[in-house]
Amino acid sequence: MDAPMEPGDLERELSELQRSTRMRQSVDGFARAALEGFGWAVLAGVCGKLVWDSAQLPFFFYPMALLDLLLLWDGVRAYSRARADLRREVEELRRLREVRAALGIDPKAAVSQ
Repeated sequence: MDAPMEPGDLERELSELQRSTRMRQSVDGFARAALEGFGWAVLAGVCGKLVWDSAQLPFFFYPMALLDLLLLWDGVRAYSRARADLRREVEELRRLREVRAALGIDPKAAVSQ
C-alpha cells in the first residue's frame, strides 16, 4: 500500500486526475473502429460480389480491395488503441475515487465498489 500523502499532494493529484478524466478518448476510438468496421463490411461485400459475378475483374476492383484492407487494418488499430485508452481511463477513475475518499469528499464506501 502507498504511504499516506499530504493533503496538498492529494489536492494536486485530484486536480490533475479531474483534468485527465474529463475527456473519454476511448469513446471516440470505439466509434471510429465501428464506422471503419461497417465500411469494411460493405466494401468487402461489393468486392466479393464483383469477384463472384465478373468473368474478368474490372479495373477498379484492385483499388477497392486495397481500400478495404486499409479500412480493416485501421479499424483493428483504432479498436486496440481504444481498449488501451479504456484501461487507462478506468484506472484513472479508480484512483480519482480513492483520492476523493481520502480527502473526505466522497464516503469511503464508494471506493470499495
